[in-house]
Amino acid sequence: MLWDSATQQATVLATLPEAAEGLAWSPDGGTLAFVMLVREAAPTGRVGGPPAWHALRTSRWAKPARYTERLVRRVEGVDADELPHGHHQIFLMDTTSGRHRQLTVDPFDHGSPVSGITKLNLAGRISWTPDSRYVVMSMRREAMPDGPWDPEAMLATEVHEFCVADGSVRTLSRFKGVICRAVVSPDGQWIAFVGFKNRRRAFHTCIVHVMPRAGGEARALPHPQGLEIHQELQWLPDSSGLLALYPYQGEGCLARVDLQGEWSQIRGGVGGSLSTGYVMWMKGFTVSRDGDIAMLDAHEGRSDEIAVLDAHRHHTDVLSSHGSWLSERSLARPQAFWAPTPTSMQGWLLRPPDAPADKTLPLLVWLHGGPYLSWGPQFAAVPQIWASAGYAVLMLNPRGSLGYGEAYSDALHHDLPGQDDLQIVDAVDHVVSLGGIDPARVFLAGESAGGLMTAWLIGHSDRFAAAAVIYGVMDWTSAVLTQDRPDYYPFYWRPAPPWAPGMQEDYWKRSPLSVVDRVKTPTIVMCGERDWRTPMSQSEQYYAALKLCGVDAALASFEGNNHGLELHPSQWMDLVDLVDHWFQRHDPTRS
Repeated sequence: MLWDSATQQATVLATLPEAAEGLAWSPDGGTLAFVMLVREAAPTGRVGGPPAWHALRTSRWAKPARYTERLVRRVEGVDADELPHGHHQIFLMDTTSGRHRQLTVDPFDHGSPVSGITKLNLAGRISWTPDSRYVVMSMRREAMPDGPWDPEAMLATEVHEFCVADGSVRTLSRFKGVICRAVVSPDGQWIAFVGFKNRRRAFHTCIVHVMPRAGGEARALPHPQGLEIHQELQWLPDSSGLLALYPYQGEGCLARVDLQGEWSQIRGGVGGSLSTGYVMWMKGFTVSRDGDIAMLDAHEGRSDEIAVLDAHRHHTDVLSSHGSWLSERSLARPQAFWAPTPTSMQGWLLRPPDAPADKTLPLLVWLHGGPYLSWGPQFAAVPQIWASAGYAVLMLNPRGSLGYGEAYSDALHHDLPGQDDLQIVDAVDHVVSLGGIDPARVFLAGESAGGLMTAWLIGHSDRFAAAAVIYGVMDWTSAVLTQDRPDYYPFYWRPAPPWAPGMQEDYWKRSPLSVVDRVKTPTIVMCGERDWRTPMSQSEQYYAALKLCGVDAALASFEGNNHGLELHPSQWMDLVDLVDHWFQRHDPTRS
């Protein structure tokens, strides 16, 4: 569909058989490039076609067997029946007539749900050359080798250039690493990308690289503080450098880096997660031809707003007012602090807006997921709802959190969870010691990796009055082989697959299930029933184990929802409410 900003009219350009993704407009305005699935027949496992008795089938018969020969059978948010067979190919559409044609025909994935591996989108992002004659994409264009799975080959990507006229392909890079996204400079001389050399680590810090478009070696432009660079990279209009996003100590930051690798921060306050509070979650920005920057502006007292930063970086105009309704409500204001733990942990405390400074409050500790994500002070609905219910809400960024340099993230390598994570309890005790918190009414909740960490902490400490374990990994052996990416997690998040020598012991000692017999904390376990990142079986195992060990426990599952409960927002509200009621029920001051 084409929308005319002058007339406000929308015109249907074409009706496509599948969803178009990754739309990219050519510089001359005449063509849209996009990625679309080209379906292929699924294997049936039968030689010579279906047997004759299949002709007797009616709608009253049971469904036939689900048959697959794929290692990756489903991906987060997409059920096994919905992950189609075929390859995503690049298409080109004439913006005047709506006619489209398939540019690529090779048996490689040019972008699909399977392309997303943790924080990396390894294909599906298209960049045009300024003459509109070529499109550029970073992706893997080699078949996986036969034999045992090669996890490094799976992630190996290069930059490829596709000729619009005839579809011919030229490989431009010799990076021999992992490239997340490639973008062509406005003058057509350079290609920049965010990526890393594969060291088989649980987390690799993404670095900006620049290479000649003609081909050759890529130069790394690392951030001087070792900060993780967001893959939404944009060139400056004069091709003198790039604009990049990164998290730094709880704030989303926009910076400029020139071709010599000199970094300068332009501003902070890039938008975050409106729901849970993640720094710069799924955020991007765009740059106009005259250098103005459109972005989402964050604030602790309102939701994100659309804003434009002028080319000279002197002034920001906030254009929208979607969060104006919050001005009529009292909000909890985050108080920043650093806990004096060995890793000097940063956090924010939100007290209810109407609570007197001397009032003693219950404390709800809210642990983030990832684990390579981070909280920040920007407005987020979930902690505000809990604060409005009367809790002081504590949001911590323990080791592994982004925004504190590469060493802070690397501390979790093959050590998730570990003894050092008990520092979280020390950080909680530090906050309690500052006053205004009832030491007996401290509650713990965490989602995803935070759910794993919650289960780990209550297996090592009786500090908390009650806990909420929200879609976490409870047993690494079963998790890595039932997650959506069994081709990735056993080789990167763990040192080796569970059948490798010594790995059974390693997997078990890192699993919260191994210490479930020590748990005394009343615990509610929560999960989406279509969660393929931390499958529901993980939550069911942990819940059953808690009950067998005599722990007061409950299980709440959410039908039709995925990891993060992103598909049905009402279920997120139900989760937030259930956590509150569980903690109220186990409040030691409750008569």
